Amino acid sequence: MTTSNDDLLASSELPPNAVAVVGMAGRFPGADSLAKFWDNLCAGEESITTLSEEELTAAGVRAKTLADHGYVRRAAMLDGIDEFDAEYFGITPYTAELMDPQQRLFLQTVWHAFEDSGYDPADYDGAIGLFATGTSSGYLLHNLMSHRDPQALIGEGITIEMFNLVLLNDKDYLATRASHQFNLRGPSISVQTACSSSLVAVHQACQSLLSGECDMAVAGAASVRVPHHVGYGYEPGAMVSQTGHCRPFDAKADGTIFGSGVAAVILKPLQAALDDGDRIHAVIRGSAINNDGSVKMTYAAPAIAGQAEVVAEAHAVADVDASSIGYVETHGTGTPLGDPIEVAALRQAFEVSEQQRSGPCVLGSVKSNVGHLDGASGLTGLIKTILCLENKAIPPTVHYTEPNPELHLEQTPFVVANSYSVWESDKPRRAGVSSFGVGGTNVHVVLEEAIAPTAGPVPNGPQVLLLSARTTESLDSARATLAGELSRNEHLRLPDVAFTLAGRRGEEVRMAAVLHDRADANAVLAAAEHDNVSVGRCPSGLSHRSDRVAFLFPGQGAQHVGMARGLYDTEPVFREHFDRCAAGFAEELGINLAAEVFDAERGVTSLESTDLAQPALFAVEYALAQLTMFYGVTPTALAGHSIGELVAATIAGVFDLPTAIKVVALRARLMHAAPAGAMVAVAASPADIADQLTADVDLAAINEPGGCVVAGPQEAIREFTDRVAAQGILARRVRTSHGFHSQSMDAVLAPFSEYLATVTLHAPKIPMLSNVTGTWMTDAEATDPSRWAQHIRSTVRFADELDALLGDSLRVLVEVGPGGSLTGSAVRQPGWSETHRAVRMMRHPLQSRDDRDAFLLALGQLWSAGIDVDWTVLHGDHAQRVTLPGYSFARQRHWIDPVAFARPSAADAPTRIATGESQAADRKSGSAADARSQMQATLAGIWTQCLGVASVAPGDNFFELGGDSLLAIGVAMTASHQGLELTPQDLYDHASLAALADTLVARYGSGSLASQDTSDLSPPVPPNILRFLEGGLVEAGSWRVPLVLRTGSSVSSDDIRAVLTTVINHHDVLRMRVSKRAGIWEQQISEPGEFTALKEASLPAGVGPGTPQEHDALTAMIAETVAGQDLSSLPLTATRVVDAQGESRFLVLTVHQMIYDATSRDVLATDLLTAFGQRLAGQDIALEPATATWREWSQRCAALATHPAVLDSRNYWMDNAAKATVRLAGLDTGADTAGAPHAGDLRKLATALTPEQTSQFDNARRLLQSSIDEILLAALARTIAVTVGDGLVSVDLAGTGRAVLRPDLDLRRTIGWSSTIYPIALPCMDSAGASAPQLLSEVSRTLDAVPHHGIGYGLLRYLHAPTAEVLAAASPSDIFVSYLGMIPEWQESDAPVQFDGENGLAIRETLPGLGHPLELRAYRHGGELHMDWWYDCRRVRSGTAEALAEQFPAILIELIGEAVAGGEDSSDDEDEDEALALVDLSAAVLDDDE
Repeated sequence: MTTSNDDLLASSELPPNAVAVVGMAGRFPGADSLAKFWDNLCAGEESITTLSEEELTAAGVRAKTLADHGYVRRAAMLDGIDEFDAEYFGITPYTAELMDPQQRLFLQTVWHAFEDSGYDPADYDGAIGLFATGTSSGYLLHNLMSHRDPQALIGEGITIEMFNLVLLNDKDYLATRASHQFNLRGPSISVQTACSSSLVAVHQACQSLLSGECDMAVAGAASVRVPHHVGYGYEPGAMVSQTGHCRPFDAKADGTIFGSGVAAVILKPLQAALDDGDRIHAVIRGSAINNDGSVKMTYAAPAIAGQAEVVAEAHAVADVDASSIGYVETHGTGTPLGDPIEVAALRQAFEVSEQQRSGPCVLGSVKSNVGHLDGASGLTGLIKTILCLENKAIPPTVHYTEPNPELHLEQTPFVVANSYSVWESDKPRRAGVSSFGVGGTNVHVVLEEAIAPTAGPVPNGPQVLLLSARTTESLDSARATLAGELSRNEHLRLPDVAFTLAGRRGEEVRMAAVLHDRADANAVLAAAEHDNVSVGRCPSGLSHRSDRVAFLFPGQGAQHVGMARGLYDTEPVFREHFDRCAAGFAEELGINLAAEVFDAERGVTSLESTDLAQPALFAVEYALAQLTMFYGVTPTALAGHSIGELVAATIAGVFDLPTAIKVVALRARLMHAAPAGAMVAVAASPADIADQLTADVDLAAINEPGGCVVAGPQEAIREFTDRVAAQGILARRVRTSHGFHSQSMDAVLAPFSEYLATVTLHAPKIPMLSNVTGTWMTDAEATDPSRWAQHIRSTVRFADELDALLGDSLRVLVEVGPGGSLTGSAVRQPGWSETHRAVRMMRHPLQSRDDRDAFLLALGQLWSAGIDVDWTVLHGDHAQRVTLPGYSFARQRHWIDPVAFARPSAADAPTRIATGESQAADRKSGSAADARSQMQATLAGIWTQCLGVASVAPGDNFFELGGDSLLAIGVAMTASHQGLELTPQDLYDHASLAALADTLVARYGSGSLASQDTSDLSPPVPPNILRFLEGGLVEAGSWRVPLVLRTGSSVSSDDIRAVLTTVINHHDVLRMRVSKRAGIWEQQISEPGEFTALKEASLPAGVGPGTPQEHDALTAMIAETVAGQDLSSLPLTATRVVDAQGESRFLVLTVHQMIYDATSRDVLATDLLTAFGQRLAGQDIALEPATATWREWSQRCAALATHPAVLDSRNYWMDNAAKATVRLAGLDTGADTAGAPHAGDLRKLATALTPEQTSQFDNARRLLQSSIDEILLAALARTIAVTVGDGLVSVDLAGTGRAVLRPDLDLRRTIGWSSTIYPIALPCMDSAGASAPQLLSEVSRTLDAVPHHGIGYGLLRYLHAPTAEVLAAASPSDIFVSYLGMIPEWQESDAPVQFDGENGLAIRETLPGLGHPLELRAYRHGGELHMDWWYDCRRVRSGTAEALAEQFPAILIELIGEAVAGGEDSSDDEDEDEALALVDLSAAVLDDDE
């Protein structure tokens, strides 16, 4: 007897067999997500593709097959089966490409299902079982085996290689591989019942849960057909469709079509799911399984009895009456035999119903949409049915027009839906899902909709959305996908989204975004940069540490009117604590603190007075600290700057709040009444200014090694400022009215100390640092009243406090107060490292941002740093888990294509054997040392390939690098393909690279691989050339500079060939080409040989020497030559130009700028003229020896990538990469993603100083003892400040790479582009922000800080894997500044070969090649300093470029004039603080000190 249809889930007793589906994920034809899958179902989409003849031919389908009328060109395909995120799962690229795509995609889908459930298996205490199915590996049979000899691999007995391939491809290992990957400790079973396998897996998972074998279970399936982009053959009587359409239950049904899919569900017992508060997609009320036995026509035929029995048994197990089933997702293959049998079986099962049906039961089949997904088909139907229950709707069965008459539907309770319909029901919706396998294993599952939890109210206001990924690319993809889902799904509530994302695993690269509503999502998430988005990296190795947070409280000078107003208005906790402080200060000082702080009409100077500033700062910082702790962020260390230290002491419990308010009030009154004074922030260390301190000037604060604050009477400070300015030291006024922490405060000490003696002080409950000692405050110090009085007078040793905090390499510094001075000082400390983090809880006063948005984003930054945040404050009590896009896995191709059309013939074998013998013979020669070195290099290449690591050192251990038994097999296989006799046991016996190499060398005898001459190896591509190849001019071969030589009529073609042959053979870089192989740029240097590429061109008749027509003809020839080159062209081209009579007139050379710089220009010119002189004089050509070869430079340069000095510069370059605040590019829509420029995108604006101005420039350079680069950059900085705005702009410079390896490598006579390309953060300030001497000093200091001529940046960016990704993620520089020096002015002579006077013009017209939006090219020519401004018109507006070009000369002359005159003394200008407030180089030491 069955129960009634009342809602069992609402009753006190739950069904005993009920299992909850708490998570699910899938990839199906036409749908990479369940959201897209449901959209396709509702729209009646058929996700089966018609393949073109071109696609089929490319996939290897033969012409004979295509001509067969029985070949159906239709396929149900998945997108990206060749792609996989191997790194995410810790699988090497080598292993990944040998692994069947079913195993790879199944891992990703299972993880998405876990994400959907809200569970991370790594954190789950119970046993998790896994039941899964896969199909036979077409990838192994079709792709991998085509590269192997089956006889050797299988026919002569099992081999290690075959065993490894089986582990990676056979369906039997699908379940256990996933269990191993996710550390699932419950039962792990591969299920094989043919088509019904995946639904059988669900049934077995339910049984395992109900029996207590596991606490949670995964049921999944992967069915991926390889080859993929192919059709299939039809024969009469087959079960496949002749038309390529699956039409379940239709009169025109003619069979099915097979496809590919991957799916997984997460299951838990219903009671456990309810107890744990899980989101439940649906409830499995019961399931049943049986087999047809032999009561049917054939082994493969279906049977009515077996199917009817399994459906009826499932109803009985579920304890439901058939009349309550409103929908059945059928097996529904669309075959003329199968469909009638299935409907007849359903009719029999439903006839046992004991209750009256209220309406028809709808039949459906997902195979009409996606085809028959083989073993994954049952789970696909289950997921479709769950979506129907969740959405209370039934999508159409595609292609259903009229019923197959053999169904006799009129005699059944069933109908087939051919349109989308709402599923109306006043009782719990129930459905059945059937799956029947070839061979007779039948399974049926009964589903019931879950009770939707009551959607309680959720908070209004902004939410913080959290995303994370292993890589920046994956994070960017996740942002875009999430933005699309928020735009698509109007039912999503923002708190639910935030709650769901906050429960996911946190990866290394993290993003926090503050959103106000769904409409805000696309603008915020899709933007490349946005004020409400923060992207950072979580340091590795945290191990759930909870002791990393230190609160820093800034001092006087940081305050500003309106600070934290937004928090006061929106955050009740902040308001409560601020009001408590304000009430106390009102009683003590008679002030309305809220009005003073938040009333903008009082003016920006209303908080300058000490007796207002200190109470205001205390109240804001104390309330902000309480608010931050309310969100779960608890400090384990505290530090404050001057008045900020009293906030820290109050948080630590040294003062209770009422006492603290009284102490701060008295302190403020006393200090305000002290004699007036002044303070200046000095960009120098105390030692640097020690000689300038006088008796009336005190060292008030040391904020960082290169910055301090000096205080004293106003006149004494004025004189001090003049003295240090004369030494080129920048000193700037701090916004205070007194000389704090100096002898000016002496009168305050006694009365303050007397009062402190009357209050009770406590030992700190949270460790805190002391301004007075710079170390951790002892209990005795904290409870000593005289210490707190002396604090007013003592030097603030904040730099020492930062050193103590940064001793913890994982410290997170949180600035709890206005501005960012303290964290700014921290990042400039020598102890700052890439694992430290700094977070500012309030916006900068010059930022027009919402206070609450800034605070919430700071919480997100703390989460990004690995700090736990209590987000329930934002989510509320009623937030619910929702389905969102899963992790955005990297889409990297890991695929071995099959051998095209034919296997290698047996005739190839002797050749391979002979080659192996030849290699073995080659090993007989060479020294033992060479053999060992070469063997290590060979093995290192194999290890890096198989282990997926960037490099391997001789002492590295194979197993410590991540190797295991399977990878050992892979190494042995790869080595054998390279002719090395290596077994997996060798790796166990000799685990280090060096030991293994020695073993193999000994095995082969002395000599080993020494015959492989390393001089023949392609030298690595230097980083500056990689920079050009990555983002430079699209027409890469056109980045050439022309050189024109006038030749006399006596100069023959043979003379030119002889000279060029000698010069090109003399300089190996002139024989260098670059090409891309396997995605990696390489350079090849060809052997010396005869130059045979001389071309000849004729001037038009009648063109005389020196005429404009001659000039125009040469210009056209040059342009045609340059346009015709690409990267495969020789780096030096030559064209002999003759007149109409055939006499020699010119030799036109073009040189690719990859091999050309100023030194190269001089060397090449010298050698050409020398060689021509010797040749024409009848002498042998003998050139001065090259001091080093390009090959040597390339090899030595690449080796520097792991040099300790270069690695030590990592922090400098990574910190520098994130400093830019001003952008010139991206001013037009889409410009930031415009890509590298074409030649036609580039425009030039030419400017120059007059000869008089150039002379003035030279005189100023000598007087100021400044370099040309320093003056040009200072003028550029001021010009940008005037035309674009203040801040830091990233500028690329060209350094002198030739000097890096001196004296070991002398490049004075070496041709080649050896310049280093590196960025600096150029501080841009107008004359109000910094005087000329100050600006020049800042620029000089910036350039002096660049290590090793900037070579480290390119090495770390392009050749050192651990830093390459970090530096690549930073925005590239908008500007390239280069000074070409003096362009020679060639004088005409009687020589038969001489350079043409127009060469200077040719150099000026050479296109920029590095792809910057803006290039400033300066050079000397004709007694003038020229400045050419090249810009990419797609990315820089013409108005911006024109403004820069027009104003630069005048600003340059103004700057040097002001600098020579000594500049204006602006030390008294208090507005200067605001002018430089956003300049990160000085903000920390110049703004917020007391």
